[in-house]
Amino acid sequence: MEAIMSAPLINKEKLKIVPMGLADIEDVFNIESRCHSHPWSKKLFLSNFGTRYFSHLLLADEQVIGYFVASSVAGEVTLMNIAITPEVQGQGLGEILLQFLKDYSQAKDEEEVWLEVRASNLYALKLYQKLGFVELDRRKDYYPCKNGREDAVIMCCYLSL
Repeated sequence: MEAIMSAPLINKEKLKIVPMGLADIEDVFNIESRCHSHPWSKKLFLSNFGTRYFSHLLLADEQVIGYFVASSVAGEVTLMNIAITPEVQGQGLGEILLQFLKDYSQAKDEEEVWLEVRASNLYALKLYQKLGFVELDRRKDYYPCKNGREDAVIMCCYLSL
């Protein structure tokens, strides 16, 4: 009988959040391709660098274990992509990264953080609600999925409240 391997426990006190650079795309793409059924291409990641974009990495022992990509226009931040490597999911790391995004955005005097999430992603929906995001709308049949298409849930967190 094989032993069941458990996910490595991450020491949250030793985590670092640092800006993402072009040299990090390979690590980010590796996580992306394992986390999402329809992953971004490397080209798409590369197109999300510039003055209106800000992206950060979550590091554990200097290894990339998560990231987010966001943009900012006229006081509104849009979370475009976020992921935690599958081996360490379920330890509150997504919450740490998302809280950093909110704090960072508020420090830049942004007013709102917007995001879209697959309606079937119940874990993400629960996390976003826990951190103050509210559902404002849905885009019907927005995301491709195995059985056709699924809705996108549009959520917002008002930072000034």
